Amino acid sequence: MKTILFYSACIAVCFGATGQTTIEKRGAKLFNQYDYIASVETLEAVDRKDVDVLRELAESYDMMGNYAKAETYFAQVCTSSDKVPNDHLNYARILMKNEKYNEAEMQLKIYGTLNPENEEAARFQLLNESVQKFTQYGANFSVKSMSMNSDQEDFAPVMYENQLYFASSRYKTNSVWRRWSGNHLAFLDICVAEISQDNVSKWWLFDNKEINKRYHEGPVAFSPNGNELFITRNNYEGKGPDGTRQLQLLVSTKTGTTWSEPTKLPFNSNDFSVGHATLSADGNTIVFASDMPGGKGGVDIYKSVRTNGVWSTPENLSKINTSGDEMFPYLHAGGVLIFSSNGHPGYGGLDLFVGQWKNNNVTRFQNLGSPMNSPADDFSVWLNPEMSHGYFASNRIGGMGNDDLYSFSMKNPFSFGRTIKGIAKDQVGDLLPGAKVVITDNAGIAVAEVISGDQGEFVFETDKTGNFHFLGTKEKYFDGTSLLAISDETPVDVEQEVVLEKDPGFALLATITDKLSKNVLDSVKIILINNLNGEQEVVYTNEKGEIFRPIRDRKINDRISYNIRLEKNGYISKGITYNRVLDKEGKYVVSDEMNLSMDKMDVGLDLAKVADLKPIFFDVGKFNIRADAAVELDKIVKVMNDYPTMVVELGSHTDCRGTAAKNQELSQKRAMASAEYIKARITTNPNRIYGMGYGESKLLNGCACEGKNNPKYTEAQHQVNRRTEFLVVKF
Repeated sequence: MKTILFYSACIAVCFGATGQTTIEKRGAKLFNQYDYIASVETLEAVDRKDVDVLRELAESYDMMGNYAKAETYFAQVCTSSDKVPNDHLNYARILMKNEKYNEAEMQLKIYGTLNPENEEAARFQLLNESVQKFTQYGANFSVKSMSMNSDQEDFAPVMYENQLYFASSRYKTNSVWRRWSGNHLAFLDICVAEISQDNVSKWWLFDNKEINKRYHEGPVAFSPNGNELFITRNNYEGKGPDGTRQLQLLVSTKTGTTWSEPTKLPFNSNDFSVGHATLSADGNTIVFASDMPGGKGGVDIYKSVRTNGVWSTPENLSKINTSGDEMFPYLHAGGVLIFSSNGHPGYGGLDLFVGQWKNNNVTRFQNLGSPMNSPADDFSVWLNPEMSHGYFASNRIGGMGNDDLYSFSMKNPFSFGRTIKGIAKDQVGDLLPGAKVVITDNAGIAVAEVISGDQGEFVFETDKTGNFHFLGTKEKYFDGTSLLAISDETPVDVEQEVVLEKDPGFALLATITDKLSKNVLDSVKIILINNLNGEQEVVYTNEKGEIFRPIRDRKINDRISYNIRLEKNGYISKGITYNRVLDKEGKYVVSDEMNLSMDKMDVGLDLAKVADLKPIFFDVGKFNIRADAAVELDKIVKVMNDYPTMVVELGSHTDCRGTAAKNQELSQKRAMASAEYIKARITTNPNRIYGMGYGESKLLNGCACEGKNNPKYTEAQHQVNRRTEFLVVKF
C-alpha cells in the first residue's frame, strides 16, 4: 500500500501494558517495526487477547487490507472497558471501508460524544447523506483499469514527454531483491512506460542509479518547464529516533538528456517525513505532504514558495488539513489542487478531493465522488492540460490485488460552488433560531430547506448561478423574503439575511389573481400608501400570490386607510382604496372584501371596466366634455401613458330614443370629442386612440324603440345602453 510512505504518522501505538507474555512482546515489536504480516501471525497465537493485542491486530489487518478482520477486532476493542475515544473513530473508518455507513455514523456519534471539544467530529454526523451527495458529483467521471497493472504496487502516475512515470514494487533483478517488512513486497522504484491512448506497450526501470537506489523511490514530479525532477525517497544518510528512515524530497536538474545527482530540499529532517511534491504553473510554489511537528495531526499538506532560488518556511494548508491524513497533492495549471484524505467525510480509506486553487491557497474543495472514490484508498492523480483525461491509483476491489493504476475521463470541467452563510433575524435585528428557510431558484424550484441554528444562522451551498429567493417562516412571525443574485464573479462565501417581522396582532392579507383564469399571480408589485400618515412601501406577492403586511401602532376600533396599486408585466395596473375599522384582532383579508384580480393585457379588453370608470355624461343633445366626464377620461389617459404601445377604440353608444340617424350622428360627435380630449394628453403617439359612434346599433338589452308595438322601457333599462367603451384593439 502507498501508506508505507507515512506509516509512522498513520499508526497510533504506545498502548503497551505491563505483564505482557513473550508472544505479546514479540508481536508488539513486529507491529512497531511495521511488519504487520508477521505481527498478525504472532498475535493471533495469543490465547487471552487484551485490548492492546486486539487493537494491534485490528490496525495490522487494516494495513494489510483485510478490512473484514479489522472490523471484527475493532468491534471487540470498542466494547472493552479499556477502550479510548479514538478507537471509535478508527472503528468507524473501517466500517466505511466495508461500506457500512449507517453503522459508521453511530460510531462517529459516540466518538463525538466522548470528544465534545473535537470540532472535526461534527462534519461526519451525516455521513450517509454526504456519501449520497458525493455520488452525484461522481457522475462527471468514467473510470477504467489499465492493462499494465501487476500484482505489485503501481501508483503515482505522472506524464512527462509523452511517457508515463509511476512508482512500483514490480521490478526484480536476477531473482535477488530486497523486500520491505511493512508489506513483504519489494522496495519502490520509479518506472517508465510507453503509453498511447491508455495502452501501455512496454515499461522499464528509470535508468538512473543516482535516483533509483536500494530503498523506496517515488512518487516523482516534474517542474512545468521539464528541467527539474522532484523525488520522494527514503533518507539514506540518517534515521529517526525509532530507527526509521524517513522520507525526503530531493530535486534533480536536467542538462541535455542527463539528470544530475539529486540534492535535498531545505525542509527535510531525520525526525519526520516529507514527500509527494507537486509544482505550481510558474514552478515557484511547491506543495507537499509531511508529518512534521506543528500540524493538525497525521500527515498534512504544506506549501513553500521559492524566491530568488530560496524556498520559504513551509506553511500548513490548514483549510484542508485534519487530524487524519492528507496526502498526494497535485496542482494543475487550471487552478485546482487535487489531494487524498481520510480526515474528511467520504467513502472510506483515502478519498480524492478537488480544491479551487487561488492566490496560492485553497478556497473551496469537495469530494470527487464515485467512481473516482471507493471504500478503499484512492490517491495520486495526474490530469491532462485540458482537464478531460487523467490517471490515478487505487487498491479497490476488482484490481490486481494491490495498488493499481486507473485512467479516467471527465465530461465537464471542475465546478466549485459557493457557500451562502445566512442569518434569520427580526425587524429590530434580534436573531431568530428555529426559522425555516426555503430557497428556490428562478424557476420556482426548491433547491434547499434549512432551519436556522441557535444564533439564527443557516448555510446553503450551490454551484449554480442566477437568482435565488429566500423565504423564511416562523410561528408568530410574518414570512420574510430576500433575493440573492449569484454570478460568476460572486465570491465563494456570501452572506445573506432573511428578516421576519413579528406578528403584532393586526395584519393585511391580500391574494392577487388573474381575473379570467382565477390563478394566483406571484411577483405582483404592490405599492401600499398609508393615507393616515403618508408612508409608502413596495412589496411583492409570493408564489401563492399573497402579501402579508403588519399593521402597527393600531388599537381595537382604530381606522385604517390605504391606497393600493397593483402592477405586473403583461397586466393592466389598477388601484383601489381600502378603508376599514379594526374591530377585531387578527388578519384582514382585503381580497375577500374588494376585487384584487388583474386583467391581462389582451385585445378586446374594456379599459372602462379595468379603470373603474364611472358613466361619462353629456348634456342633452351636446357633445362637449363636461368637468365630471374629464375626470373619468383622465383615468384612460393614465392607462394609455402607462402602456405606450396600446391602441384603443373609443366607442360611444346611445339608447333607442330618438331617430337612429340622429343617434348615430350624436354618438359619433361624442366619440370624436372624447378621443380628441385623450389624444391631447397622451405623451407617446396620440393617434393610438380613435373614436367610433355606434348610436343605437349595439343595444345590450334589446330595448328597441321602433315598431308598432313599442313597449314602455324604464330609465334604468335605457341607461344600460347609454355607455362609452374603451376597447383594446392591439399592442
